[in-house]
Amino acid sequence: METSISSRIEALSKDIELISKDVQNEDEKRKLQGIFAQATSKLQQPVESIWEIIMSPHAPTALMVVIQMGILKAVVDAGKPITAKELANITKGDEMLIIRLMRPLTAKNIFLETDITTYTSTPISQTLTAPPLLGGYQFMFDCATRSLANLPTYLTSTSYTDVVSTPGPFQAANNTADGMFPYLMATPSKMANFNAFMAGSLETRPDWFRTFPVPTMLLADAKPDASSVLLVDVGGGNGHDVEAFGRAFPDAEGRLVLQDLTPVIEGIQRLDARVERQVHDFFTPQPVRGARAYYFRYIFHDWPDDVCVQIMKHTAAAMEKGYSKMLIFEWVLPEKGVPLYPALLDINMMAVLNGRERTERQWRELLGRAGLKVVDVHKVGEESEGLIEAVLE
Repeated sequence: METSISSRIEALSKDIELISKDVQNEDEKRKLQGIFAQATSKLQQPVESIWEIIMSPHAPTALMVVIQMGILKAVVDAGKPITAKELANITKGDEMLIIRLMRPLTAKNIFLETDITTYTSTPISQTLTAPPLLGGYQFMFDCATRSLANLPTYLTSTSYTDVVSTPGPFQAANNTADGMFPYLMATPSKMANFNAFMAGSLETRPDWFRTFPVPTMLLADAKPDASSVLLVDVGGGNGHDVEAFGRAFPDAEGRLVLQDLTPVIEGIQRLDARVERQVHDFFTPQPVRGARAYYFRYIFHDWPDDVCVQIMKHTAAAMEKGYSKMLIFEWVLPEKGVPLYPALLDINMMAVLNGRERTERQWRELLGRAGLKVVDVHKVGEESEGLIEAVLE
């Protein structure tokens, strides 16, 4: 039996190595990761799983300090093993503190301990220095960790009422009446981390217009008029999505409009000339009327239901009945068996923005309150976002 189990483990190891190389897209990767996670949970004793959860905040906290001190950059830039004493000289930090911080990080293979108190980088630490990931890590730690840690206390104070409005966990944790976005805008370095994070997350996700049937859904019946508006990217940040859409359909008639707040629009360094920039707050009436499509990516999960209805109504008032569409690219949660990533993201939205990820039923109810009806919910699987297509009721 022992020989049989050993040979099966060896065969499984080889199969995993082969299939990992063959995985081609994000959905396949997430499905495979889910299988690995389930396998790990079955192999671990319950007490081992519990202790892993209990100790889960510690390494991320150490990593945040290592980033702030400049240790991450120093180790990666060195390109060879570097001692704690050398790192202390570079960062002006305490040598023993550095040694203690690095212990959990070498155990997690974020760094490699090549000798006593001597370290070098690994693919994980090397990749973490990429601006979107480095910014994203610091943004999430700054804005989410405190709110998440305070969430049990906050929910106790509300007698465990679902988070549906402000003030929420973020306001309670930070002792402020402001939401996360004013908090970010008041600190340019934190806003820069957020912008880097969002830009990076968009670049790594599949393009919605290549995944879903845009030619038939959007282009086929669009007005053949260069002065008409084909697509408005509402709250579109630096314009990555709408710019990529324009490159994918260079011959499509109609204007492309990017909308966001003044600091965002003025901060854009580069944008295709075809994309028109427009300052717009989506809590005010939509100025572009009768566009073929109003596109929202990762907007509504930031907000409670009542706020979402307000945003949707402003857009609905500008839509042309029988022609205009609202397109929403977000997670559409299954009613049962929600995958881990969107399940965790839902808790994050609750803690940081008083928002939520939604099921198809919740999306239909929300849009109905704004005078809109769902034409279709386009999905390629439970492990990726969907595209909700809605029109005026």
